[in-house]
Amino acid sequence: MMNKGFKTKKWALGICAALMLSISLSGCDGGKGGQESTQIESSQEQSTSQTEDNSTESSSIETSATETTAQEQKEPFVCDRSAAFELLSNIRIGWNLGNTLDAHGGGASPVSETIWGNPKTTQEMIDAVAAQGFNAIRIPVTFAEHCGKAPDYTINSAWMNRVQEVVDYAMNANMYILLDTHHEPDYWLKPDKKHEDECVAELTAIWTQIAERFKDYDEHLIFEGMNEPRVKGSGAEWNGGTKAEQEVVDHLNQAFLDAVRATGGNNETRLCVICTYGNNPGYNVIKEFKIPEDNYIAVAVHMYTPYYFTFNGTDGSFYDTWDGSAKGDISSTVKQLDKYFIKQDLPVIVTEFGAVNKGMPEEVAKWATDYLTIMNNYGIKCFWWDNNLYVSNGENFGIFNRKGLSWYDQELADTLVKMTTPEE
Repeated sequence: MMNKGFKTKKWALGICAALMLSISLSGCDGGKGGQESTQIESSQEQSTSQTEDNSTESSSIETSATETTAQEQKEPFVCDRSAAFELLSNIRIGWNLGNTLDAHGGGASPVSETIWGNPKTTQEMIDAVAAQGFNAIRIPVTFAEHCGKAPDYTINSAWMNRVQEVVDYAMNANMYILLDTHHEPDYWLKPDKKHEDECVAELTAIWTQIAERFKDYDEHLIFEGMNEPRVKGSGAEWNGGTKAEQEVVDHLNQAFLDAVRATGGNNETRLCVICTYGNNPGYNVIKEFKIPEDNYIAVAVHMYTPYYFTFNGTDGSFYDTWDGSAKGDISSTVKQLDKYFIKQDLPVIVTEFGAVNKGMPEEVAKWATDYLTIMNNYGIKCFWWDNNLYVSNGENFGIFNRKGLSWYDQELADTLVKMTTPEE
């Protein structure tokens, strides 16, 4: 989500290998068989000599084979992400602690948590969200201002301690937790060829530190590598980027996974969430997406769909009522996600969705009902984006009043839980 919720997204979100073996069969041609037989019979000494030479050559080949690296002898990847699908099946509905630990602009002090106007997160807040029926929480965190210089990019200990404290609030509430790096594109995360090596280095350093800190946590903790990685200000920022930029995001996804897995412990099998360029679910992005060879992954997209309902605007294209006629926008996008991801044994999570407050909560509730019905059909888990803005000049995605520990829109909160809770 964009800074403070004040900038509107610019795109309409709607949307094992065969081995080739080449063997030279010289001397096996039927037309030359008799000639070769005669030559062999008349050259017995030469044949014996050749046999000895071949024996020496064979020995040399065997010696060479023993020197083959472990990487070259690696077994082919066998895809089995059943454990990832099973873990995600336990999630009903998720909620974002938005505009909080991801807030930035105030420097390295831990007080940056409140710089965008939200209160400091407490155990009581998280308990209230869990009590409503949300059994998963996404904790967006911006690390950029809290990191030291290259090459170590050491994360400030006070900031890391605070992040862990909030994660523990959610663990105490028995919730599933998505921990992500959030507004890094505002700083160092520039996924283009020019900055690729620097980005890989910093992403690796940050996630190595995070993974080390949380390596003993159980499967309730899920790591999400990046949020909306994109080249800010570029012409294709919100339209999927260029092919080269998409390839950099693929490389960054792999770097994130390598960093986490290398720390060992529970991180060897921890569910890690990778993403497309900008978390875009569009066809031009997902059809080119490189799926890593890792069995404990899922892919995240953001779907504020249909865009002209979920946001507000003044150009006459936006609308406030929901009659279901635009459900096709949601369905068509999800069908593509199913084709390119789910049917390829890759779970999908919508780590951000929502619709702004329009003063007509019943309309948003109707939209949420249709939206989640479609998602349920494909087993896709969704996390509502909540920035705690309900009535403001910004993007009013707030549904939970963190100061009052109450719901701005109880009907919508009830709908979100009802639509994702299996009937007993």
